[in-house]
Amino acid sequence: MAILITGGTGFVGLNLVQDLSAIGEKVILMAPKAMPIAQQNLLEALGVNYDFCSGSVSQVTDLNHICRHYGITKIVNAAAITADQLREKDHTEEIMAVNLMGSLAVFETALQHSIEQVIQLSSGSIFGHLGTHDPQIDELSSPVLPVTIYGISKLAAERAAIRYRQTRGLNVTTVRLGLVYGPWEYDTGHRDTLSLPLQTYWAAKNGEHLVVHDAVGTDYVYSRDVAVGLTQILVRGSSSQALYHLASGLTWSLSDWLVWLKQLFPLFSYEITSQLESCTIGQNGPLPRSPMRIARIKKDFDYQPQFHGKIAFDDFILHQQQLNHLT
Repeated sequence: MAILITGGTGFVGLNLVQDLSAIGEKVILMAPKAMPIAQQNLLEALGVNYDFCSGSVSQVTDLNHICRHYGITKIVNAAAITADQLREKDHTEEIMAVNLMGSLAVFETALQHSIEQVIQLSSGSIFGHLGTHDPQIDELSSPVLPVTIYGISKLAAERAAIRYRQTRGLNVTTVRLGLVYGPWEYDTGHRDTLSLPLQTYWAAKNGEHLVVHDAVGTDYVYSRDVAVGLTQILVRGSSSQALYHLASGLTWSLSDWLVWLKQLFPLFSYEITSQLESCTIGQNGPLPRSPMRIARIKKDFDYQPQFHGKIAFDDFILHQQQLNHLT
């Protein structure tokens, strides 16, 4: 296989290339710019093989060039602008150009080049204020009501993917991700909503005092588990269903995470409050939502998340230490 990951220098892409390289797959990462030197150095130290190509998912000429040059057989569309309210106000068209029109460009390119398989990444942000409507969010029965331009664009793109699958014969699987955190996360310039685990880690490392809201998004899934799930779908080559949730299926504990950070960084202090306006972090974070139901992906791909709780925390800290060593 020759696998193109659009938005490949983001942290989902970097986790995925690490797994795919480990099983000998040829991977091409496409993004407007390369990842920072620290990430490049760590990938090299870990023996991860990949090619990088500068390009935009919204430019069909970039997609065509890479598909022809490398003989691409599969595409994972991970390109997205995850915008906060300020960027949404100033760059609405750009967000739609990447998240929606870029997805359509991927689908058309895949048809033109007879690409064997496409994975379209979507987001739990599509549930908006209805994220807690059900105790577990189901792929088909739970209501969606995106409130942000990002969420609206992701819902439109996933419905378009399903339409291409139904009417154009495109072998595309849409995968809705929970709130992703873990190794390889960094500020790409296209993600205004960095994960709460990473933000609290930075604050703890610097010995800061944090005030955190008690109703933060808790549907977190570890990035290594996301990579495993995506790799399983790629290796299988197709899916019986058009849409899957890829998440932990569990509720992430903010209080546990803060306790572990405090143990590691004694100068760090924090308090948890119900008053959002007094918070020093996470005021513009994702809306709370119930855990995503993952029975479908477990059944079809034997997916089983491995990183949760203290296991995830210890792995997260190890990765940060590796990065710091190379900085």
